Amino acid sequence: MLLLLLAVSWIPAGVHEGVPVLRDFFGSSLFLGSKLVSNKPGSGGNSLSTGGMLFWKECPSGEFQTIVSLETGAIFSREYFSGPFSNGTNDGMLVSVPGEVLVLDLEGTVRNSFFTGEYAGSLCSNGKTVWFVSSRDGVLKTLDMATGTICPVDLCFSPQTVQYGDGNLLLGRSDGGYSVLNERGLDLLRIQEGFSGYFSGYGEVTFTRVVESSGCESVEWETVTVDIATAREATEPVQNRRSIPHLASQDEPEARFDVPYVHQRWDTPDWFNGSWSCGPASCMMAVQYYNRLTPDSIWCSYPEGHWSEWGNYIPVEYAFMGFTYDIQGEAAGGAWVPGSHGFICRNYQGAGWSEMTLWMNQHGLSSSALGTTWSACTAELDNSQPVVASTTSPLTGGHILLFNGYYSNHSVVCNDAYGNQNLPGWGTLYNGQDVIYDWPGYNNGNIQLGISQLFSARSEVLSPAGELIDDRTEGYRKLGPCQFWHEQQTGYGGYSWWTYSTDALPDTCVVEWLPALSASGNYSIDVFIPASHADASAVYQINTATGLETTTINQAEYSNQWASLGSFSLSSASAAVRAGDYTGTQGQYISFDAMRFTVQTSIGQPVPTGELLEFSVSRNPIPGFLPVVFNLPEGISSEIIVFDISGRQAAVTENFIPAAALPAGLYHAVVTVDGNELITRFTVTN
Repeated sequence: MLLLLLAVSWIPAGVHEGVPVLRDFFGSSLFLGSKLVSNKPGSGGNSLSTGGMLFWKECPSGEFQTIVSLETGAIFSREYFSGPFSNGTNDGMLVSVPGEVLVLDLEGTVRNSFFTGEYAGSLCSNGKTVWFVSSRDGVLKTLDMATGTICPVDLCFSPQTVQYGDGNLLLGRSDGGYSVLNERGLDLLRIQEGFSGYFSGYGEVTFTRVVESSGCESVEWETVTVDIATAREATEPVQNRRSIPHLASQDEPEARFDVPYVHQRWDTPDWFNGSWSCGPASCMMAVQYYNRLTPDSIWCSYPEGHWSEWGNYIPVEYAFMGFTYDIQGEAAGGAWVPGSHGFICRNYQGAGWSEMTLWMNQHGLSSSALGTTWSACTAELDNSQPVVASTTSPLTGGHILLFNGYYSNHSVVCNDAYGNQNLPGWGTLYNGQDVIYDWPGYNNGNIQLGISQLFSARSEVLSPAGELIDDRTEGYRKLGPCQFWHEQQTGYGGYSWWTYSTDALPDTCVVEWLPALSASGNYSIDVFIPASHADASAVYQINTATGLETTTINQAEYSNQWASLGSFSLSSASAAVRAGDYTGTQGQYISFDAMRFTVQTSIGQPVPTGELLEFSVSRNPIPGFLPVVFNLPEGISSEIIVFDISGRQAAVTENFIPAAALPAGLYHAVVTVDGNELITRFTVTN
């Protein structure tokens, strides 16, 4: 049944029997002329007019995805699939399922299938050849329907979608817009920008493009019909948009992890307009996932009052790790500001890609361009490493996001610094954490992204808090102005932080160690003292079950050793240790490294102390083209077992692993010496 809706404008998606097929901007509603056909999730994302019938895809919540016919209803259903697509013969359609392309007749019956070995999201056919985009490899491929032979097509760009019409191919490009090619691969037309493109008539392409943007969000569009031979355009404005969004449900993700959220408008200072700050905000989320900067809390008034720990770093000058972020960059409203916005947006009214990776590298991450493929993205997410992405969508001509998970159906979990694009009010609501979008070419009922470039954001993933707290675990809280903190590649696990001692209260720099104890009881507490930048008498405050107790350790007496703070009765709900930079003496080195909590079977049980046996890697992170070389205690020869982040055994060796033997990822190595397990953690990069 068709429902009539009045005074609404939509974007074109095709033609059926001479009547325009339209969709809303969210891809959640499909119209035939002015009549609503479906408002199920995904219904506006894939429609097909063939054999005198209109078909579309629906992704209803809690149910299998389905192809629906206007004339006969549901005809095909799977857990997830891509399609329907034209088969080039007007007597059926194509769909893609994991590993195969299926040929369906007009009743939805499978008439043929072709093995692809992957799950393509966009495909088309002329009845003899199937073209499909490999999101895995980032290339266009052909499938010969007579022989089943698959061959890559040599293109000078990375494709994201493909359509066929009248002997030509319309290819969506990762660098924006479309290219029209003939079947021999000759480039006929380059469309610089646009979305929702399709062959609208013989020798014509219709698409929608952005006319005006405000911040990240596009606010005015036009529909363009272009003659392929002459490149002559005819335009028509899209005056407004009407949406009836319905969020699609998802099964369990293949990977998902929590990343601190920063809204570019509502987590930055009230005086600052963060509408152009999606890049700095996304990079800040990546950096704070690894607990790099200290909190710099500010009160934000909108959309309701709340504290923001990281937003002040975006428009305000600061210094960290030897770099001062005082470069000015233009922000929305014409203001010029320093901070991460100034550094990353210095040359643009938005983020510069090279500036984003440089900023993350200067904050202790390893960041570089990854390309645009699904496999490159999921390889990072499988290792619990976030991905910063430059994207487009119907609502934005350019927007930076952070990916922190994905689903097997090619949806991604995102921290969107501007809000949730699946819902009205994008940019005005504080609702952008863990939103779900669809990968280019895949329709699972969410906003479909275009991927312009992916960027790695690698470091050592924080381990859960337990009875050992370190700067590479949760429960290690570094406080105070970040310019006073210095990192060194020595100490427990190969890293530690240090600053200079002061002779006056209050403390300027502080570390809190917050263990996750399995039970209340008596614990011995030991602190690890690195070999360098540690000669002050540090004061440690222990929050015991009966109140605060204080212990002083002269760090100069230790080098790469555990030092005992003593034995204490601790509550699992409130146990904590705190140390600051006040010692009574100005200008000495004071280090803040690992803290170990060991449960005692009886009060007064002796606590082992002494020199820690050295076990480390030669460098960290390790580029994949170099071997992994282990440093073992002198005179020790023992089997080293290496595990990946999932706990699977990755290698066994006595002292080194050859170059390229381990894929990029996080690892920990274990060696047993005199009955004691020694552990070192390291990262292998591409």
